[in-house]
Amino acid sequence: MKKVILILLVAFVFFATTNTVSAEDYTLDIEKIAIETIKNSQALDTYSKQVTMAQKNYGNVMESIGSARQSLVYRNSYQTVESIILTPMQMKNILDEVTNGQQVATNAVRLSAYQSYIALLKSGYDLNIKQDLMNGLEADYKQAKLKQSLGQLTQSELRLSEIAYLKAQYNYKSAQNTYNSAYMSLNKLMNENLEKQYSTLQDDNIIPAPEIKQLSDYINLALTSRSEVINAQNTLDYKKKAYDYAKAEYPPPSDIKLYTQQQQYAIDSAQNALDIAKISVQQDIITLYKSLSGAYKNMEAMKNLDNQAAVSFRAAEVKFKNGQISQQDFEDAKVSKAQAHMNNKNAQLDAWLAQTTMDYACGFGYKPSSSTSSSS
Repeated sequence: MKKVILILLVAFVFFATTNTVSAEDYTLDIEKIAIETIKNSQALDTYSKQVTMAQKNYGNVMESIGSARQSLVYRNSYQTVESIILTPMQMKNILDEVTNGQQVATNAVRLSAYQSYIALLKSGYDLNIKQDLMNGLEADYKQAKLKQSLGQLTQSELRLSEIAYLKAQYNYKSAQNTYNSAYMSLNKLMNENLEKQYSTLQDDNIIPAPEIKQLSDYINLALTSRSEVINAQNTLDYKKKAYDYAKAEYPPPSDIKLYTQQQQYAIDSAQNALDIAKISVQQDIITLYKSLSGAYKNMEAMKNLDNQAAVSFRAAEVKFKNGQISQQDFEDAKVSKAQAHMNNKNAQLDAWLAQTTMDYACGFGYKPSSSTSSSS
């Protein structure tokens, strides 16, 4: 008896555990997509190796400073100063640039995951509407066939009903293909089975901020945070410090005028690169702000249309119950309400994505650069 009870207990625990895992596996949300996509990104894996290498190189340089400091007592040369101050500064700039690049690449991968999930949600909304419309027209077609058999409907009227149903069926299949394709793209990002689908696609945590900031606020944030500006500023600081120490070198270079011109040219070039980086960032923010403000205006408009469609549907529902409008008119109002609600949801998703993109643009950035370190 005890053996039977033990077997039942084990079976119950296994069943409960299996059900718990299954429920988790079949619920998907936008952050889970991002986490899994980042985890499986080969590009980010490459960046991680580059950061590790840069950290190792910087650590080696810092370890060598001790002996160089001791020799400074006996040899106050530019080479010694370079090994103690300038080389560590240069290696730190390289480390920062690679680390910043890793963060930018991570933002890009995360945004790509967000875009893919939002595309899936949109295709899912569209699929639901197409399915409801197809089901409604299928019912109408069956009713039309019955009426035609009773002599209450002509053959041409039946044909019109059939065409409407077949068209809705085609649109549904097309939406189904788009939905499946969006699923495959998403699973590929997460390194999942391409055919895998989930019972629940969470969307209630994708909520745009109530309002947006002023353009100047976004520009100021970006100019202090973007990786390209930070990297260019670090390079300029390094060039200036290297020149300051070089001027103190003794004996001075044989052609001091040419040397001074070369160093000043390097500084001017670094300053120009910084100015260009700032201008590029400002242009990027201005472009994104146009998209962001447009997305918010569209969201407000779609919200109003959604509310209007809901009011119209309630009125149509009352009229239909009272026999004042036809079944077709009522179905049209139902489809219009569903379409308006979908447009509203899509507009919210677009506004959220535009706001999120702007947030990354005001941080380290979201467009990876293939350029190498400019401070070397």
